[in-house]
Amino acid sequence: MKDAIGYLRVSTSEQGRSGLGLAAQRHDIETFALREGFAVKNWYQDIQTGAGRDALLLRPGLATALRKARAARCPLIVSRLDRLSRNVHFITGLMEHKVHFLVAALGKDCDNFTLHIYASLAEQERKMISERIKAACAAKKQRGGRFGFQLISKARRTQITRLGHAALHRAAKERAEAYRLQIEWAFRQSSRYGAGRPISFQAAADRLNDRGIPSPFGRSWAGGQLVRYANRLGIYPPPGTVPQDKVKEWVRKTLEENPDITAYDLRNLPGLDHPIGVENSFKMLKACRMAEINSNRACKKIGWKIDCRTTTRIRISQLLKRRPRLTLAKQVISALGPGLYRKQKWIEQVMQECKQGYPFHRLQGQRFSSFKRSHGETRHHTQRPRYDKVRPHGKNASTKTRVVVPGPPPAYLSQPRGLRGKYRREETGATR
Repeated sequence: MKDAIGYLRVSTSEQGRSGLGLAAQRHDIETFALREGFAVKNWYQDIQTGAGRDALLLRPGLATALRKARAARCPLIVSRLDRLSRNVHFITGLMEHKVHFLVAALGKDCDNFTLHIYASLAEQERKMISERIKAACAAKKQRGGRFGFQLISKARRTQITRLGHAALHRAAKERAEAYRLQIEWAFRQSSRYGAGRPISFQAAADRLNDRGIPSPFGRSWAGGQLVRYANRLGIYPPPGTVPQDKVKEWVRKTLEENPDITAYDLRNLPGLDHPIGVENSFKMLKACRMAEINSNRACKKIGWKIDCRTTTRIRISQLLKRRPRLTLAKQVISALGPGLYRKQKWIEQVMQECKQGYPFHRLQGQRFSSFKRSHGETRHHTQRPRYDKVRPHGKNASTKTRVVVPGPPPAYLSQPRGLRGKYRREETGATR
């Protein structure tokens, strides 16, 4: 007698628990083997659907049976063709690769043409079964029927959900444990802002990416992902960013201690785990100084611009309001006390602005002006006509003289930015 391998398959777990379908298939295979002179050496079975092209991946029993049959050079016997597969592509692939299999219901001498027909019928039957089941489930659902998870009691559903979450948490913890050494190394690295400050989450992730260490899913690391893995391992690194409320409070206290501080100096001050950025430093200081301006009526009336001298201007206006007899800049400087921006010319200008009720740059029509008067305003009455020699085009052309005559005072309110006091009226005349 010749050796053979037997293969059994049912589609659902209920059929596998009952065992009736598997027993019937085994009886058919044994009857066929006894009639044709085969001795079934090994039995393999699967409880899986017959649909899909990746049958060898979904059904380990079939993969093992085919491998054993190929190694022993013996046929694989199934009771019906649909027990092998309900996919035409898979069955024709076995036939193309010369895999020797026998179908007990079709006999030993079944040709390839018949196998193709029955494979097509098996695939069509699978589609029809699926359509009938879907139609029956839809009709039952309309009548208020329940399926699957809904048939279980609420306590059992809660228990299953809890077990599922525990399994997911356990799998995540195992993935994190595999990268414990790399994560601890990344958070031990020094920050680019100094060795005393902790490294940010994204910078630690960049260190792992630079070393070519992939994430558990084969991708690059991100800062949020790295800190989640660290928290699962119980590392709990220091925060990678500073909360906005904490930054605002720190800026407010720093401004109270040093009212004349600039945004660039604020960035280099210690006190935060991570340095404040350029935009945040300007934004925070502007907000604090805007609050000071809104609380001062004279400052709102004059309309000073917001900069590092705002606090000093407000103090001068308050000082002149309390002590109107202060008329000299030296008296104001001594009353203000030590600090920045105590030059006499600038103090005199601020005092003049407080007296006039509008800042000096409005006289010039400038949005951002210096504290020097424009060139045209200071030298208009003393400048004399200037004669400049201009070489015209051509070698033998006569030399002309361009006479620059100062015009009337410039219109400051319509004067563009960057051209302060440089308007001239030009007249060109021939050389005498």
